[in-house]
Amino acid sequence: MPQFRYRAVTQTGEMVVGEVEAATREEVLRRIEYLGHLPIEAEIASRKRIGGAAGGARPPARDVTIFLRQLALLVGAGLTLEAALQTLAEDASKPIERFATGLRSMISSGDSFAEALERHAHIIDPAYVAMARAGEASGRLQAVLVAIVEDRVRRERLSERVGSAIRYPSFLIGAALLVMFFFLLYVVPQFAPVFHDLGDRLNGGVAFVLAASAWLHANLYAVLAVCAAIALALFLLFSRREARAAAISFIARVPGVAGPMQDWRTTRVIGALGLLLGNGVPLPTTLKILRDVVVEPRSVAAIDEIHEKVRSGRRFAEALAETALLPPLAVRMLRIGEETGDLPAIAAHATQFYEQRLGAGLDRLMGAIGPAAIVVVSILVGALVVSIMSALLSITELAQ
Repeated sequence: MPQFRYRAVTQTGEMVVGEVEAATREEVLRRIEYLGHLPIEAEIASRKRIGGAAGGARPPARDVTIFLRQLALLVGAGLTLEAALQTLAEDASKPIERFATGLRSMISSGDSFAEALERHAHIIDPAYVAMARAGEASGRLQAVLVAIVEDRVRRERLSERVGSAIRYPSFLIGAALLVMFFFLLYVVPQFAPVFHDLGDRLNGGVAFVLAASAWLHANLYAVLAVCAAIALALFLLFSRREARAAAISFIARVPGVAGPMQDWRTTRVIGALGLLLGNGVPLPTTLKILRDVVVEPRSVAAIDEIHEKVRSGRRFAEALAETALLPPLAVRMLRIGEETGDLPAIAAHATQFYEQRLGAGLDRLMGAIGPAAIVVVSILVGALVVSIMSALLSITELAQ
């Protein structure tokens, strides 16, 4: 369906500009008149303009959170959504400006705020779209925006903590590989002429290091090409949702990591559940959205099973207890919330509990992985240095 760009005048004399998808120009004019505006022009937007409205670079998640916080403040101050979006677009980075302008154009063309957000699925999660739709229906959009911002801030902090736990050992292992690469490529060849005269009198360690260095020199470009190909293949592979889900499922079964991974999954599921229910999203719709929160196939199948049982009349806590989606303690907490009629509040408390457990588990995991990685790196580098030094000492003894 083509994209039309239009200009119109409101009943107060304000000029509005926007873009809308429609089958014909006449349909665009009818929509403008239905909104009470006087149409001035409506023409098919150029491809460049279409890309500028919805394409371009994706704004950083933290910038989107700041934008939503400012939007909540302006809406709470009494500004209309269109005026608030126009104000924010005037003083923002290019990605946020495109995002705000796209939202304003869709709202001006008659879409609701939730429908406008739904067209930016690569920026806004489906859970937040459902919350915005419920907030608009209940007249609590400003409160819902505040809840979305608080949840995004909490998730960003949690993701940063999990990312830090992954980056530290990855940095140590990467540094060790670079040191070994430099050692074999530049240091060992300096001693190769000295060791060449020893022949069969070299010990096995030194002979292996010399052979590895010679092979690396002879096949350097091939090794670099293979490394680049592997990196590209991994990037393309993990850009697929199925591959990420398989990787997470595998990591979740590793001893020592299974506990924090389960707490992380529980935090995400319960947090999204409480957030959606607390902002007026019905339980069946919430369960559908939870399918996008989890990525593991077993978790998705468990949510589908719960959804079917709830639709057939079963209580949510009973259906949840018959699956392995959440640990027993979380199920008991949610059961209490359902029985007392305060499921969103209990879910919020359970989320805080499992966030604290996850933080403690990550601290313990880092306390074990960090020193272990340092020990492994020290052993590898030390073995290379010792092998070279022992060979040098052997030459000295032979010379005497």
